[in-house]
Amino acid sequence: MIFSGLFYQYPMVKFALPQVPLLLGGIIFGSVSTAIAAPLAEINLGDMPLRNQEITAGPTQVRIIEFEPANYAADEPRYLTYAIYVDGEFQTQARQEVDFRFASFSLENLDPDGVPEVIFHRYTGGAHCCSIYTIYSSQGDRLHRTLTYPLDAAAAGAFEDVDGDGYSEFQSADPRFFYAFGSYASSWPPAVVLTFRGGSLIDTTRQFPDQMRAIAYTMYEQTRDSTPADPTPGANSVLAGYVAQKILMGEYESGWDYMLAHYDPTDDWGLTEYNAAGEEVGTFADYPAALEAFLIDLNYLTRDGKPNPYLDLSRPIVEQEALL
Repeated sequence: MIFSGLFYQYPMVKFALPQVPLLLGGIIFGSVSTAIAAPLAEINLGDMPLRNQEITAGPTQVRIIEFEPANYAADEPRYLTYAIYVDGEFQTQARQEVDFRFASFSLENLDPDGVPEVIFHRYTGGAHCCSIYTIYSSQGDRLHRTLTYPLDAAAAGAFEDVDGDGYSEFQSADPRFFYAFGSYASSWPPAVVLTFRGGSLIDTTRQFPDQMRAIAYTMYEQTRDSTPADPTPGANSVLAGYVAQKILMGEYESGWDYMLAHYDPTDDWGLTEYNAAGEEVGTFADYPAALEAFLIDLNYLTRDGKPNPYLDLSRPIVEQEALL
């Protein structure tokens, strides 16, 4: 099987590449499909200017003071200015250059405190990159802001209260696996699940073992016919995600043994070794050696090659947190 990328179905999120750069429709988490919760209020930023537009849900309000769509032909900066209020009290105001093709503000209850959060989602454009989320949450007498890194399509995620406890999960994937051992289309990163609590996105990936197993099984299905003697093109890229997924499941040894029985020894993608400055310093002996070094660099494994119980998967997703 060749992983063509014509239709990429990550077990949690389903979308086409490259035609649909953002997650649309529903969540597929494990074997159960559930619709993404509809926002309480929403306003989209597209190709029309906006002035003094507001959305409100409960005590939370977003006011678009000014929005000028990007003008790429004129090559001049345009700006978005918005303010956030809770219970009628001013919380913060932000002004930024318009660096996106389209965006939206939505008000959603991500936790059970009854005060909707503000989710500012902007899409910068490209075949599969990038979505950036800014989440504002009222925490006592302060406003908490969480900013994600730019996330490509498979990691762009969506919020859904998966386990019904009142706290929403941001369902994503580890973007560091893309292109590590193959093309984007053949890459299959391990899952990341972050739960929104206290204004922060907390790594809870390991708390969803059934879903993790379903994802690992899909990776297995993509590589089970591959052998070192008769390898499937792109197998190494999928196997990197598979071993990482098995680490998260507490089954590293069986995952590693499976990789040894199914990897492609002729594929040299990812075998170049670099130092901390990004300079080439050599070549790994083979794919297993390169994969082990990669998993150590990403903290899935400790320096002595053991599964890392302190791995925090919020780090490749969350860029910045601040109290305003």
